[in-house]
Amino acid sequence: MNNRENNSKGTTENKNDININNNFSLSINFGDSLNLFALIVGFFIIKRISKQYKINKKLLKENKEKND
Repeated sequence: MNNRENNSKGTTENKNDININNNFSLSINFGDSLNLFALIVGFFIIKRISKQYKINKKLLKENKEKND
């Protein structure tokens, strides 16, 4: 063996350190559940009122055209 081979035999210490830290956190805070329920109900009430307003506006327009 030559000199290069003798030196390379003692240097085969391979060290592979892999540290993986996967931290995933999801926090959803809607507050009080009663407030969330009130928000959803309020949305549907406003939607229904706006639909009724559009229907009434359309009926008024039709009645006005009939009277003219």
